[in-house]
Amino acid sequence: MKQKILLLAIMAPLFATVFAQKKTASTAYAITGGEKGASDWTEVRLVDVNSGAEVKTIYQNAQTVRVLNARTGKDVQATEASTKAGLDKPFATLSAACAYDKKHERLYYTPMGINQLRYIDLKGKEPKVYYFEGEPFGIVSSRRDVPNQVTRMVIASDGKGYALTNNANHLIQFTTGKKPVITDLGPVSDDASNDVSIHDGGGYGGDMIADAAGNLYLVNANRGVYKIALDSRTATYIGFIRGLPRGFSTNGAVAEGGSTVIVSSSSSTQGYYRFDLNTLKAEKIEGGGPVFNASDLANGTLAFEKKKKDTPQAPAEVKNEDARTIVQANPAVPDVARNSISVFPNPVTNGVVKVSFADQPMGRYQVQLLDLGGKLISTREVSIGGKTQLEEIVIPDGLARGSYVVKVTGVTSRSSFSTKIVVQ
Repeated sequence: MKQKILLLAIMAPLFATVFAQKKTASTAYAITGGEKGASDWTEVRLVDVNSGAEVKTIYQNAQTVRVLNARTGKDVQATEASTKAGLDKPFATLSAACAYDKKHERLYYTPMGINQLRYIDLKGKEPKVYYFEGEPFGIVSSRRDVPNQVTRMVIASDGKGYALTNNANHLIQFTTGKKPVITDLGPVSDDASNDVSIHDGGGYGGDMIADAAGNLYLVNANRGVYKIALDSRTATYIGFIRGLPRGFSTNGAVAEGGSTVIVSSSSSTQGYYRFDLNTLKAEKIEGGGPVFNASDLANGTLAFEKKKKDTPQAPAEVKNEDARTIVQANPAVPDVARNSISVFPNPVTNGVVKVSFADQPMGRYQVQLLDLGGKLISTREVSIGGKTQLEEIVIPDGLARGSYVVKVTGVTSRSSFSTKIVVQ
């Protein structure tokens, strides 16, 4: 009788979730136009990259915000000349480069035609924008100076920000502590093996992400991917992203966790795409409709980030009998977790495993795939915002058949769950 009650408790919300519209909340900050399809890169939104929906409006060009000097905290005074030239707005000359500093809750950015570092303070109810006045951030002279425009920016694993000009002749580093320092590190060099140069004019634009090992990855607007070693400032050409539709330029990029990266286009509203850094194979993220085309994306996730205590708990035992799932409770897992998180199908035959959340505390969760020795294979962060939610986890291409562990850990709660799956 207890088994039947447990089975009903698990399956009822699971079936409701499967037939309900999928709801996800993996978010990124996006520089967009005033509406979908527009190309005036003056708006900042927090978007759900799975559904394409706007989660929160961060900044609108039409609104009046307080602009402060980043060093002194005093108000920046717009001059008559800057107002007349239309340069008094925070996103004057538009922007295609931003980076999210999750430690200080700031969104750093730079306008394409103004060589100045700026950031939006995200902590208050109303946004405040800060300028590093009189401190050169690159050498761009105007919006027409395309080679020297900064269109790529990211916060790396060392906590410092990095920005790169289109021609890759200026890698600019900025610290984010109490006394920020801006340093032009100079050009990025091509690795001797490169058959496509990082300085090639056909690869202008795009975005950068960072990994947990201290490297940067440039995804240029023409779908080329480079790995940049910060210690040597050398770029190694990895290859060309496959599977994107014709006309989809890769302008924004964020790490999703593990080896997966999400990209946006500045021109296409048909959807966001996910690709793997190991295979460079892309697939569309199926959402609910047109998305905001974006000149840049930013989040606080590092690629290949290994969390502490990655060794899995003794897994719960999962057995599939027809369409039923029976879970043998893991004593180390809280009751709320073992009663409301389930993984299916098992065995996995189509390269996708689904994780169902029901009656879980709202917040962020890490879904990890590990081998039986505890080695991390991939990880993805999801946000739970409803009573029931279904997430799809893609098994990495080329993963050997066999037994693995799916581990779910609450980042903002004490919930934890793990189970063994078989990949066929």
